[in-house]
Order: sequence, then structure tokens, then C-alpha cells
Amino acid sequence: MKVIVLGAGAMGCLFGAAFHRAGADVTLVDVNQPHVDAITANGLEVDLRSGPETLPLRAALPTDVHRPADLVLVFTKTFHTAAALEGISAAVGDDTHLLSLQNGLGNDRRLAEFVSHDRVMAGASMLPSDMVGPGRIRSHGEGYSKLYPAFDGDPAMARRVADLLTQGGLETVLDPKIHEVIWSKAIFNATMNPLCTLTRRTPGFLGANAEARATIRAAVAEGVAAAHANGVMVDGQPIYDLTETSMVDHADHEPSMLQDMNAGRRTEVDAITGAIVTAAKEAGGEAPVLETLWHLVKLEEAKLA
Repeated sequence: MKVIVLGAGAMGCLFGAAFHRAGADVTLVDVNQPHVDAITANGLEVDLRSGPETLPLRAALPTDVHRPADLVLVFTKTFHTAAALEGISAAVGDDTHLLSLQNGLGNDRRLAEFVSHDRVMAGASMLPSDMVGPGRIRSHGEGYSKLYPAFDGDPAMARRVADLLTQGGLETVLDPKIHEVIWSKAIFNATMNPLCTLTRRTPGFLGANAEARATIRAAVAEGVAAAHANGVMVDGQPIYDLTETSMVDHADHEPSMLQDMNAGRRTEVDAITGAIVTAAKEAGGEAPVLETLWHLVKLEEAKLA
């Protein structure tokens, strides 16, 4: 399988490495020139709990992509999706499938603007990954991934993708209720990411403070209510359990929103926390805790500007 990972950050590299281990023909595509150059010169350095490894992956800038792929795995920031796909238009052929494992809500609809609905897959991953430096990532936590056709298409390609990722060391399963999975992860991220970003601390810090735990429970409850109001019947308990796991097993992991803020970059808070607040209001409800977290992160972004 010819695979392009569009957005070769920490998570994109983690998944690209798994595809490579499983024998896929992988190209990591990113606009970060030093990162692309480091991978080209030295391979991708992956630091796992099982030990470090260096993989000879191909890396390229978008302008260097000239052939169609079987699969484009989209890992860009949500607000870069359209421009990123337009930048590798040569890679999207008549048989190319697109898979989003991005954060937030609505990513499947964005991909459907580029290929037919039957070639769009959506998913979510609960794996941690951190960028250590150009050409170097670290993933020291456990997790899993789920995916499925976003619009009830034939799951054959999704099954091939899941099998390859699992073979490459990242447990991945098919889940027909993928929109419940995506909402559940969005609720988790809408809660934990802003709290880590606003405190400038990792999940272990939140777990050690009662104020954070109370806020987490209130925010998750609002997210679950918003999902239910939109006809997505998520179960709140696994989301609460996942917050506990993150505060213990991923205690030192920097969530992507915190990484962005520390680097002076725009965050995805609009597509994550903001999207849930908007969905709640469109269904006639409110999400005051999540809305407050959203607005506070936006104020932090305004300070960067």
C-alpha cells in the first residue's frame, strides 16, 4: 500500500512508523523543512517504552509529491486541512482513500470535499506522542485506535488499514459506531487540553489537584449532554476513565494544545472545545464550563498575536 502521512508531527510520525514496519510504502509529508531534512538524512528516530529505533522513512515537502497514493492519512491541524490537501493534489487520485485521525469534530465533512463519500474514513487514536526535535519523536504510553468509513461505505479498505497498523505495532480496530468514538475523544480533548494549556502543566499535575478534578467532571458531563442532544449516545464513564488514565499513565505527556501554546502557535481549541459548545447551543443547550475554557484559551492565543 502506498501511504502518504499528511502532517508529519508527533502523531503522524508515530503512525507512519507503524505503516513502515508493516511493509507499506510510506512518505511523510510536512512543511517543516528542518524536520523533513533530518528524516531524509538520518531516518526517523522513534523512542518507545520498548526502546529506541531508527527507521529509514521517506520524507518530503508538499511540493515534492507527484504520484497518487492508495491512502492519505491526514494529521494536519484542522484549520489547515483544505490547504494541505490542495497542496498535494497530485497524490489524490481516482482510487485514493482519505483517513482523518485529527482532533475535533467535522473532519470527515472536510475530507468529503476532496473525494467521494465512499472513500472517506474517520477515526480516533488514544495514543500519546511527543515531538522531541527534528526527525525525533517519543511515545511512552499505551493506547489504541479505532476507525471506520465515515459515511457507511464498504469497510474493506478500513480493514486493510487497521490490519497494517496493528501489524506495525499500533493496535487498531474497526468500530461501526465511529462517530461515538470521535465525540468521546473530542469531549476528552475539550476538557483535558485546555486545562493543561491554561495551567501550562501536564495531566499529572491536574490529577494532583482537587480543583482540576472537579472541573474535569463538570466539563465531561457537559460534553456528554451535548453529544446526546445531537443524537450521538456516548457513554460518559469511559471518558471519565480515560481522564484518569491520562493523569496516571500519561502524566508527563504534553497534549497537542499545550505544545502549540508553548511554541507560540494557534491551537485547535475552536475545532475541539468550541465545536462542542457550538453543537450544544445549536441543540438548544448550554455548556458553560467548556465555554469558559474555550474563551480562556482564545484569550491566551490573543496574547500570542
